Amino acid sequence: MNSTEYFIYLLSCHLNAVEPKGEKRMDWQQIYNLAEKNNLTAIIAYEIKRLPADCRPGGTIGAWFNECFENTMHSFRPNLQSLSNFIGALTEKRISHVLFKGVILRNYYPFPELRVGTDMDVVIRPAEYINAVEVLKKKGFIEKTIESNSATLQFEKDVFELHTELESINIQSKIYFATPFDDISDSSGYTYKLKPVYHLLYIVSHIAHHLQTGHASIKMIMDIDVLIRRYPEININEFLILSDNIKIGKTAEALLAFSKKIFNTPVVLNFTFEDEDTLPLFHDFVYAFSMGRVFGTSEEIEENAEKKNKFDFVKNFIDKISKSKKQEDELTCYQLQLLEELGLKEAAEE
Repeated sequence: MNSTEYFIYLLSCHLNAVEPKGEKRMDWQQIYNLAEKNNLTAIIAYEIKRLPADCRPGGTIGAWFNECFENTMHSFRPNLQSLSNFIGALTEKRISHVLFKGVILRNYYPFPELRVGTDMDVVIRPAEYINAVEVLKKKGFIEKTIESNSATLQFEKDVFELHTELESINIQSKIYFATPFDDISDSSGYTYKLKPVYHLLYIVSHIAHHLQTGHASIKMIMDIDVLIRRYPEININEFLILSDNIKIGKTAEALLAFSKKIFNTPVVLNFTFEDEDTLPLFHDFVYAFSMGRVFGTSEEIEENAEKKNKFDFVKNFIDKISKSKKQEDELTCYQLQLLEELGLKEAAEE
């Protein structure tokens, strides 16, 4: 296995509670780069601890993994306290709120403390939005940014993003997610969370949006996997119908098939990545999601266009971006081709 394949393999071992097999010749610098870009360093560090001693990275890289693991473990309890303070402040004033994405999904991981996120996302009713911000500020939350429909607040080291609506990829999804406090959510007091099938729909819609804008992460595919494992009663046919209704049906089935292929996600689909003619799309997904961002510049794409093995493409490209932090926002021909194949180009235009 090359570095990218082994990186994905270790993640799969984590999700499936399988003891990983060691590889004595492995480029751990590349794996560390992949882990950092996908915010999965703590999970990879945990899997490294389960490897035979002679297959673990040593020296500086080994120290980096260990440091990240320890820091992540130490930050979890304060993070839970921040969340408790947040929920408590809103509940005290009877302000309803929907928790979604990472703050909920991490609870479905084998070790929730290792699923690291950059912030915690919450939806507040528009009519209660300004009051919610003021209530939180009085409880010690620091306002970092505030706009008409979103705000960022911080409590110690933890960041909370308040929204007045769920992100939508097109008009159809905007209609579906317009009332997150009603039919698509369950509540416990004033705290709501999306029903499993709608949370899955939102995650896939969110991934589709990130594919369009040029940033995706394999952690998003892990989120699909853990949600389906946690709620095996999710009706996949119903989910696919809902996905079709918001014009991302092809993308949704392909993403679930990708999760099944690399993580053995327990889902039955008509579309799979077992046929030879689906391998190009599979390799495109490996490339897109393992990067922690999608694609590169048109020059980088053209330079590597003749390479048949996209795993090698990933390795070469990571060598470049690990040495540079420059941001590339332009849509490449390669990206547009994938969006067109998934039907996302049309979805964004509708």
